[in-house]
Amino acid sequence: MNLRHSLQRIVLNENLNFLLTNRVPRIGLTHFVGWWSRIRHPWVRKLSMAAWTTFTDLDLSDAKKTRFDSLHDCFTRELKPGARPVDTRPDVLTSPSDGIVGAHGRIEEGAAGKGPQVFQAKGFPYRLCDLLGDDDRAKALAQSLVGGNYVTLRLTS
Repeated sequence: MNLRHSLQRIVLNENLNFLLTNRVPRIGLTHFVGWWSRIRHPWVRKLSMAAWTTFTDLDLSDAKKTRFDSLHDCFTRELKPGARPVDTRPDVLTSPSDGIVGAHGRIEEGAAGKGPQVFQAKGFPYRLCDLLGDDDRAKALAQSLVGGNYVTLRLTS
């Protein structure tokens, strides 16, 4: 068994994942990782990309470029034309990203003044306006989605 396989087994351990996702301050960690992923420094990029590829099966064969300035650039990479066709049938869910379903359910009206919200896999509510914006147009769009369905994908590479 090699080091990579051993590390993958540790990272995929359900008890460890529960501990890390439920005991670590999520919002702070999310902001930190977002900030870290955008750093455009060769050492940070190399360290981030090496860590990420250790735990994922990163496949860049359908990317327009394979060298990135930051981990964020890799996550938001542009694909080659036609690399991932989108099924346009309304009863089919299609995603152009590499990810796994983290949560799904119905969009519900939130508590008074909170607006429409969805519940994520970790059990906390997420306001649609936090995703769409707080302007009047975004609020109207969020309200029109109440009763609909949502799917949250966690990026994997």
